[in-house]
Amino acid sequence: MKLRLLPILMLLATGLFAQSTNTLTELQAPQFSNPFYEAFSRNFVGSEAAGRGYTGAAVLSSASGSLINPAVMLPDSASVFTEIGIKLPQDEDNLPFNSNYISTAPLGLFGFSFPIGSKLGLAAIYSNPKSISLESFSIVINQGAWMIERNPKYYLHQFSGIASYSIQENVSLGLSLHNQIHYLDDPIFLRTYDRVERSRYVLRFQPGILVQQGPVMLGASATLPAEIDWDLRYAQYETTLPLELTGGLSYTKDHYRLSADLGFINDSAVDDNFSDRYSLHLGAEQRNGNRILRAGYMYRSNVWDGELMLPVNTSANADSSMFWDDVVRSLPIKDNSQHFLTVGLGYFFKAGQLNVSVLQSIIGDNRQTQINLGLSVKLSTFSGRELPQN
Repeated sequence: MKLRLLPILMLLATGLFAQSTNTLTELQAPQFSNPFYEAFSRNFVGSEAAGRGYTGAAVLSSASGSLINPAVMLPDSASVFTEIGIKLPQDEDNLPFNSNYISTAPLGLFGFSFPIGSKLGLAAIYSNPKSISLESFSIVINQGAWMIERNPKYYLHQFSGIASYSIQENVSLGLSLHNQIHYLDDPIFLRTYDRVERSRYVLRFQPGILVQQGPVMLGASATLPAEIDWDLRYAQYETTLPLELTGGLSYTKDHYRLSADLGFINDSAVDDNFSDRYSLHLGAEQRNGNRILRAGYMYRSNVWDGELMLPVNTSANADSSMFWDDVVRSLPIKDNSQHFLTVGLGYFFKAGQLNVSVLQSIIGDNRQTQINLGLSVKLSTFSGRELPQN
């Protein structure tokens, strides 16, 4: 009897082993726009929020904080502001040559804000929420005599119009209109040396609310889903930009403030194989004269990990050259959950504000380091007098 059971047990063991590795054979969205690449591609723009664990759903702030929740923007003095973001390269260990994921667009955001009376604040902001470039995906031909380098890129350029209005003394509403340009250059397709470049425009809406009760603030915001389609010549994608929800609270006493946010992204709407992403953000600030010290913690959950099969050109002009036999056909995707520690410093001066923040992942297969440098200057500085308010 034991000998008869042995083949059955071996078959069951084989089945369990085969299920231990996820394999994604077909993509529902262009490769580097998929959410499992956010372990590097995501830029946490807004140096104030980045210093305190990227909290901000319930923290009154300058216009840069309105990217988390538009209702938190203060109708303050008219200002112009900019920010650069620096991300250290991340290794791609599974390619035969030295390859790295990099971000070549240091401009994190640029914009201006101005008040209309004492209750309404308006802002126009350019930001770069996502950026990733692989340098490089190399293909060796002619027995090693030549090498073709591919440099696939994905960038999200966002132009936002933002309004925040205080409907009551303790209640504010906000709305952001995000004009997004999703840009792809040289996406990977096996069996073709052709290079494809495409961009797609999408309009996304983000309403928000902020309620204050004494030292406590509660805030929430939602970036609504949108449809996007791609024709990349060798593949067509009809996919969804998922719903994003953020809710938070903050407590202020004397020179101290504590803040906490919870985030949700409906990434399963992109692909049934994906898990929805959850995030936890904790932050603290201490104000000392014209300086603010910040610190925080951030956790982002895993969306998908496993073996990603690279897209292949299956059209009539597919290259059947023998050189493709040695090209990597798949890439392993690491568990993309991450734990971050953050620190930041804010400094107020007569003409504006300077902010510096550092985010460092401390636990997770994908390590990421990001440094933000932000500067805000009052427009009255250039005119020599305070601009009038309506």
